[in-house]
Amino acid sequence: HLRSLNYLQDSGKSLTANCGYGHGYSVREVIEMVQEVHGSPLKIIEEPRRAGDPPALVAKADVARTVLGWTPEHDDLRTIAKTALAWEQTLQKKRLASA
Repeated sequence: HLRSLNYLQDSGKSLTANCGYGHGYSVREVIEMVQEVHGSPLKIIEEPRRAGDPPALVAKADVARTVLGWTPEHDDLRTIAKTALAWEQTLQKKRLASA
């Protein structure tokens, strides 16, 4: 985010820059990893694919690398799930403390 702001403040033109690794994970793979990291099962409700949904989406960070000089650092699903869960738990604690 800071590199993007600096780029714009330095008269850079508005752009769209993905932050992916060029490969992806299925929804099931992500759910399984979140359950593993959390240590308990999630309530999962499966629905059919919505009309128009693509079978796969994969983002590459080529623009972010080239224009912003940014490279993704955490190309590991376990690490991504652990840090996302820790962030959500921190937000939940703050919500409960302020209630």
